[in-house]
Amino acid sequence: MNTMPHSPENMELQYENQVRVGKEFEKIELVAEKLTEKYKEYTELKGFVDYLKGMEKLFAQARIDNWTETKVKEELVENEIHFLAIDSGVDEDIFKRIRDDFGMVYFTVEQVYESAEKLAEKYAACAECLEFIAYMKKVSLLFVEAQREHRDIRTIKESLCKSRIVKLSEDGNPQVETLEGIRMEFEEAMMEMAGNTR
Repeated sequence: MNTMPHSPENMELQYENQVRVGKEFEKIELVAEKLTEKYKEYTELKGFVDYLKGMEKLFAQARIDNWTETKVKEELVENEIHFLAIDSGVDEDIFKRIRDDFGMVYFTVEQVYESAEKLAEKYAACAECLEFIAYMKKVSLLFVEAQREHRDIRTIKESLCKSRIVKLSEDGNPQVETLEGIRMEFEEAMMEMAGNTR
């Protein structure tokens, strides 16, 4: 007999997961607050700490709630749409239309490239759209490669963080080393907190 979605056992498991997610989010917030305070005089670094916090929360919830790879990808894309719309002033609906046109499930690298090329032609006049198409292509390729090579989903998180570092340091300020140092501080603080709660 299958457990019904609203059975007492399932509701208890959902509650336990919510509690675990809440506790994990508290740890992430504490780490982010410490780093934000440490780097408060550098506005661009605060934004990077916020990015790390968001990524950590997304992957923590994915781990605890046992999300599928497709769900993780959907959430990553939704986050990118939200922040790109805020940063660029372009309506979220445009990015959502691109997402829908791009598609979310691919099995080959060729499919990803083909879809990205078609959309790049269609939205060639919109720099922010091209940036989002490049993001969709990168995320899709990461998931295709992870699945093909049986890699852990954490490799996707690491790749996306490294890409963000490169993008943020394109003009040399902040430097790659500075951002990489903050990323390492964040990860070390999270590991330390995990060790303290066992």
